Amino acid sequence: MTENPPLESDLIDKFYWLRKFRMAKNEKTLELMVSKAIDDYFTQVPVVAAIYLAECQRERELSQGRFLSH
Repeated sequence: MTENPPLESDLIDKFYWLRKFRMAKNEKTLELMVSKAIDDYFTQVPVVAAIYLAECQRERELSQGRFLSH
C-alpha cells in the first residue's frame, strides 16, 4: 500500500509534524527526523517554521518523559 504525499496545507501545520516526530523515542532520533524533514523542505519557509515548532514541542515532551500521545 502506497502512502499519499501530504498536502501543502498539511505541511505547514505544526501538528502534522508533531505527529510524525512523536515516533522519536529519544533526542538523537528526533534530530535525525528533523534533519531529514528540513533537507526535504528547506526551500519552503512556512514548512520549515512548522517543523521547527513541532521539534521544540517534541523536545519539551521528551525532557518531561512523555513518549506517546494518545
